Amino acid sequence: MYKFLIKAIFLGLIFISATGYAKNWDGIFERAQYQNAKISPDGKHIAVSVFSKGEASLVFVDSNTLKAVSGSKLPSRLEIGQYYWVNNERVVISLSKRDPWLEEPVSYGELFAINMDGSRGKMIYGYRSGEKQTGSNIKKKESTFGWGKIVDILPEDKKHILISSTPMSTSGERFATVLKLNVYTGVIKRKVVKSPVPFARFLTDGQGKVKFVAGRDGNNDTKLYFREDGKWKHIPQDIVGSRVQPLFIDASGKSLYTIDDYQQDIKGIFKLNLENFQYKSVYTDKEVNITDVEMTTDKRSAYAVRVDDGYPAYLILNKKHEEAKVFKELLKLFPYSSVNVTSKTEDGQRYVVFVSSDIDPGSLYLLDRKSNQLKRLFQFKPEFQSADFAQVEPIKFEASDGSMLNGFFTQAKAKQKNELAPTVVLVHGGPHGVRDYWEFSTQVQYLVSRGYSVLQVNYRGSGGFGANYEKLGYRAWGSRVQQDILDGYQWLVKNKKAADNKVCIMGGSFGAYSAIQSATLYPDVYKCAIANAGIYDLELMFEEGDIQQRRSGMSYLKRVLGTDEQLLKSMSPVNYVEKIQIPILLAHGEKDKRAPFEHAERLRAALDKENKSYEWFVIGDESHGFFNPENQRAYMKQVVGFLDKHLL
Repeated sequence: MYKFLIKAIFLGLIFISATGYAKNWDGIFERAQYQNAKISPDGKHIAVSVFSKGEASLVFVDSNTLKAVSGSKLPSRLEIGQYYWVNNERVVISLSKRDPWLEEPVSYGELFAINMDGSRGKMIYGYRSGEKQTGSNIKKKESTFGWGKIVDILPEDKKHILISSTPMSTSGERFATVLKLNVYTGVIKRKVVKSPVPFARFLTDGQGKVKFVAGRDGNNDTKLYFREDGKWKHIPQDIVGSRVQPLFIDASGKSLYTIDDYQQDIKGIFKLNLENFQYKSVYTDKEVNITDVEMTTDKRSAYAVRVDDGYPAYLILNKKHEEAKVFKELLKLFPYSSVNVTSKTEDGQRYVVFVSSDIDPGSLYLLDRKSNQLKRLFQFKPEFQSADFAQVEPIKFEASDGSMLNGFFTQAKAKQKNELAPTVVLVHGGPHGVRDYWEFSTQVQYLVSRGYSVLQVNYRGSGGFGANYEKLGYRAWGSRVQQDILDGYQWLVKNKKAADNKVCIMGGSFGAYSAIQSATLYPDVYKCAIANAGIYDLELMFEEGDIQQRRSGMSYLKRVLGTDEQLLKSMSPVNYVEKIQIPILLAHGEKDKRAPFEHAERLRAALDKENKSYEWFVIGDESHGFFNPENQRAYMKQVVGFLDKHLL
């Protein structure tokens, strides 16, 4: 049987406040020692996820004294993902594993449970959870070769939770089953229901009964099903949108709330009447999609939504809800911040709250409503203060074709008086469904601390601004998208925020593609290009990598790139390296499955053939981007050295 190492962990200084001692900027890349915190239903204890010296632990502290009382230390290379109090003594944890050949942890869908006093630690779901049968008729827990995900913690049932179990496969397209699982023994009490569609996300009602499931078909469209009379009933596509996201069923059980863009461009909140299937819009922002929904701590309802048209803003959905009242007060305490409730007590008197902003990497607080006190538990980067970081400015600008775009600008102090600092255009990945937000960025703040202003552009094709805005980037990766990015920089120069002819373009994944593609398109604008984990041959995306392994992934590639061979070649910078006139820094992880290492090898070979200048930074056991803080630090030091050489 698989065992965890259990030992008491006493951390007298577990909760740290910021101090004013000198900063070592290399420390900005270190993983936070304290990762998360959640309070027990009775409010007596707080479970804290800790990562220190390469090892993960779950530490339990007294919520009044904030002294550690017990803890579980995970074996080497295992890490804590999401975790939940399922009753006053037991916590269930989703585990991730760092394989010896890979730096970044991978989830194998395993669930582990442990008591607050450190006892009865047990793997309750996954491929290592089984017990040997010894001839007894007593039901034993069995190993399951599948990915487990918690659907409902069933607060009314202290011994069981509902999980979805998806059989393991290369593509992840197999059909999930909801299981009722004993959190003490790991025994499956019963199989509740099976999904009719892959990539399933199940939804329960106020009594913990599975009522809805949403999944994706081979065309990457969402399929929504309703459970009635023991059978799944498909909700036709003409009733809801093709990208609908079910949120929760109201207390009456008669309405389903969703995020959708049904018959409109922007994603908003919708309400589906389950008796007559009338579908109505509840709230839609004029400019941007719903970013996030603040769910109640039992995940069965919602009380607020967030939108990001520049700074984050929140709309309260249900002002009478007790959690909504508390959340509204928290927003007043933390203006211009991202605010999330991680957990609360059963009586609603104590909350654990996560707060972050452009100059706050993250802090966790304990709110006690009875004593009206808010206590900071810990900070994610306690050696830094907010004053150490540069504020991020939301910007809007007119593109060369007259369209209005937006992004963010973080200005550095110039080394010479009356001069403007050189600029790094930092391009986000994706490109579709992804966007830049007003938030804390380690890369941005490190570059600014080294004297480089940073521009981030939400170019056409980015997510978050409606379906039409995203579609404008389809089959335009190498053209319109790159022009949008350049237009952002030129707007900075025109408005005297950035120096002319002192700019480098940089990014990861699609951002790396943009860096190299822009180097071929605008050889006289950018002075250098930095590309990490990029794709440089678009035809290769249809042959290698994890996207094309799924039917939905292949459908996505055909939709956003097309299959015209000439168009793909024309947008692939590997075919036009002779146009590159600037120095290149190429970085990649050899274990990258999203953008296989072959992309970097092909580009290097093309550069060598044309005798082009470049620097090479490759890590053997990293995947898509660099996860290990040491590798991040080494990479960014090389980036800054490269920038100093070519921009100063």
